[in-house]
Amino acid sequence: MKNHMNKRRAGFTLIELMIVVGIIVVLMAVLAIAVMPWLRKSDEKATRTLMMNIGPSICSHKPAYTLKSFKKDAADLSGRISADEKIASSQMMLFYTAPDRSVWDAAKFYKGRNYDPDQNPEQYAEFTKEEGGMLPYLVDAWDHPVWYEYDKTIKKGFVFSRGEDNLWNTPDDLIFDSRNNQVTKREDLGS
Repeated sequence: MKNHMNKRRAGFTLIELMIVVGIIVVLMAVLAIAVMPWLRKSDEKATRTLMMNIGPSICSHKPAYTLKSFKKDAADLSGRISADEKIASSQMMLFYTAPDRSVWDAAKFYKGRNYDPDQNPEQYAEFTKEEGGMLPYLVDAWDHPVWYEYDKTIKKGFVFSRGEDNLWNTPDDLIFDSRNNQVTKREDLGS
């Protein structure tokens, strides 16, 4: 009889198993809630670093880069330049600062020069996106395009990220301002 009773208690009951699974789910939820703010800050920090690396290079060029000059310099690649001006300006930033070897070899702008980009394209690999045969362009940590604009009135360049929400003109937008070589959140600008 004793042997028979020991056999019945050898496993877990369904209720015990459900309680253990429930505890694991609660612990994972608590962990996820604790980790999410850290991940958000990590994405923002990565985007700020990207903008601090690329911003001074693109914004300090004299004369300032423009989409018109880019389309001229990349004439051999014109069919690969995006019709969307924000993505085209992102392609322009990568073209002038960290072009990969295939872009360098195909562009008349670099013809006759040894492959020697200003910055190493490999350092931007996780921030580079290429789709549909178009030239690669820069994206932020949330996989949204990062773009460049030159303000002729103040003669300074800016690099922009829409931030996590992917909406422009919201508090989480990140802006590289070449006047002070800093990346600032829109909410900190007060605009």
